[in-house]
Amino acid sequence: MRDPYLVLGLSTDADDDAVERAYLEAIKRCPPERDATRFSAIRTAYEQLRTRRDRAAFDLFDTTPPAAIDILDKIAPVGAPARPERSLLQTLLRGEP
Repeated sequence: MRDPYLVLGLSTDADDDAVERAYLEAIKRCPPERDATRFSAIRTAYEQLRTRRDRAAFDLFDTTPPAAIDILDKIAPVGAPARPERSLLQTLLRGEP
């Protein structure tokens, strides 16, 4: 499962307005007609972080380990100038030669 804070590009101290703005910007960049899978991830992230209560529950009770792609996004966010290709990093994480 993807980290909803990374999907929406938010910090962990974001308020309700910041979450809604990030959600609206994300769906403008990626409407469901263009990429339904990405839109679904954005929608799920928004539902997990919509209110202060939802964010507190997620922060306290989410026990899923981070996905490899989340680790990569934390190390070098998308668009960072020195970020290597995702496929290369995913191959290295899987231990393939």
